[in-house]
Amino acid sequence: MGLALVLALAVAGSRTPTEQAEQLAARAVGEAASQPAQCLADASRALALTADFEPTAYVKAGRKGEVVEDAYLAARTEFRRHRAGLYEAMGLCQAASHRHDAAVRYLRRAFDLDPASGAALPLARSLVALGRGRDAIDVLLAGGAQGLSPEALAVASQAADLSGLPSLQTEIDRVRIAALPIEPKPELRDGPVALPDRTSLSSGRPLQLDLDGLWALYVPQPACRSCSADLESLKQLERPGMQVVLVPPAADMDQALRGVATLYRYTWPYAAGAGVAQSLKVNAPVVVLIARHGFLAVVVRPPLSVTLPSILEALNRSDVQETVPRPQWNHRAVERRSPPPKATLAAGGFAPGEDEPAPPEFDAALAAFQGGKPAEALGLVDALDARGDGWLLPPEARLDRALCLAALGRREEARRLLLRTGDSRFQDDVDRALERVGSAPQK
Repeated sequence: MGLALVLALAVAGSRTPTEQAEQLAARAVGEAASQPAQCLADASRALALTADFEPTAYVKAGRKGEVVEDAYLAARTEFRRHRAGLYEAMGLCQAASHRHDAAVRYLRRAFDLDPASGAALPLARSLVALGRGRDAIDVLLAGGAQGLSPEALAVASQAADLSGLPSLQTEIDRVRIAALPIEPKPELRDGPVALPDRTSLSSGRPLQLDLDGLWALYVPQPACRSCSADLESLKQLERPGMQVVLVPPAADMDQALRGVATLYRYTWPYAAGAGVAQSLKVNAPVVVLIARHGFLAVVVRPPLSVTLPSILEALNRSDVQETVPRPQWNHRAVERRSPPPKATLAAGGFAPGEDEPAPPEFDAALAAFQGGKPAEALGLVDALDARGDGWLLPPEARLDRALCLAALGRREEARRLLLRTGDSRFQDDVDRALERVGSAPQK
């Protein structure tokens, strides 16, 4: 045996399982383009190396080798960060083999375990490859749309076209404005904003909200109680490219607004026409900001000196070079979905897989477990785990396996499996199952 090989083996033997797994994962990613089969094999080995959560591998042990609760939780957090990198590597390898369904499952787990892991961009790429543009945009903007890289914006643009959106920039604006810590909270509306026919400005030209720039439509209360303060704030915050328009609460209720504007020598134009304020459907006093060629409206309430500045700053940013509406706009209302409900365990405490519909093997395993056939269920769970397509990821397979073992009377084996599971999306349920299983009864 040569000296170089002896030294290599000695170094390999001195590395911890965590270090070995992370090195294997890095090697797998490096092989993705040229050796996709070897990439998958190495990524799978990396995941298997640290499937067991060993708290003392991630923090220093306390007296007598025990880990106190806070240190235990810190260890699990670090373990989940470590595992995120391994899931990301597996997802990248699956994507390199054009198995994007599987790639999404592994990359999603990496993203859930550690949003800063870098998995968001490859996850979005695989979602785009599957035609799931809206999901891809949600992933890319989940971090608040701060510091989007050129690569992320390119993928987001593909996703926007897949989804038929009129504008990607408006999606970015919405996320940024929704995250602003201001009160009262602004109201975000989708465009295009429509005003009554023949609405014009007092200057005589049409009021066209689909033009470039930012429109600020101020709608006061009929008595104009806050007009002085509101208009002063607008004057101080006015910037190039921003057109302020005064909108009387009704065609015959503009005297108070005109009086304040005249007194302070504001020269902004008025909106002329019937039903303009009513068409905006707001409770005055408000400023309605119309941006992105009319495809974004933001309803802002006083005090404007507090609520307007950060919103104007957000709308002054331009991340995307695009024509609005985009050529691929589907001319339909933008789909606004509520966050999906948190996943729950199936009947009997079984952990389901990553998406619907479940494969027949899972339905059969669940039926066997509920029917008092835990050995049959265990075999089916093992088969699902061995498929390697990520539908039943290792932590959930461990939970289901532990339930079957406990039902077979092998409670100590079940307990060890649950105790060493730290990267499940049902982690609280794993902890509760551990409490239920407990140790084997003493004879």
